[in-house]
Amino acid sequence: MIKVFLNDDLLAKHLALLILKQLKRKKNLILGCPGGRSLKKTYFYMGRLSTKLNIGLNNLTIIMMDEYVDKKKGKYFLVNPKSHYSCVRFSQQVIKRLFNYKKNKKNELKKENILFPSIDFPKAYDKKINKIGGIDVFLLASGTSDGHVAFNNVYSKLNQGTRITKLSKQTRRDNMKTFPQFKKLSEVPKYGLTVGLKTIYSLSKQGILVLTGKKKRRAYQKINSLKKFDREWPASIIYKCKKNSIYVDKKAQTT
Repeated sequence: MIKVFLNDDLLAKHLALLILKQLKRKKNLILGCPGGRSLKKTYFYMGRLSTKLNIGLNNLTIIMMDEYVDKKKGKYFLVNPKSHYSCVRFSQQVIKRLFNYKKNKKNELKKENILFPSIDFPKAYDKKINKIGGIDVFLLASGTSDGHVAFNNVYSKLNQGTRITKLSKQTRRDNMKTFPQFKKLSEVPKYGLTVGLKTIYSLSKQGILVLTGKKKRRAYQKINSLKKFDREWPASIIYKCKKNSIYVDKKAQTT
């Protein structure tokens, strides 16, 4: 189901309210979150509206999708969490900060409720997600030019779970736009720790793909034309989610 909004502001408010209503009803909510630009405005309104509506975020658990990885002497290491491109940094300095707008200790999103996969035991992430009941709402974004979702690119397989993967050059180029402090492609890590396509569709109860702005026009056109999963555009995994929606604003929809 495709929902079109006049602008990204209205989209973000609507999506934030949808999540908050589920949280209020369920008391505990598991929310899958990407780093980067696409959901930043939704995170902003999650913080503002939860405070305004007096909905605590203390029972919210965040499932983060990925993190950059370096490889040295045949061994993989997570990037420094203080790096400008670190998803761990993003989760603390952007997501947690925005969510906890004017919250007291009792109502705030707790640091320990923001989960990441382990670089030493990536597969354990899927088992943990399954154990806690699965992801109630998985928010998804699409790579601008190659349709990557998390760090899943055209070489990713449908049956893959959380793992370490090599990033394609196109994904790395897209990520230079996400993190503008990158000055050249060689600065972008070549590996990533990521949830798999199987993690997304098999462990989520609802998937919502968000496409906003002119830069996402190609992504919207591809998703809209496919109507089903196609490994050539990984973000089309949205079509395999049990319950799925695509949220798009007019700028992304306009051809």
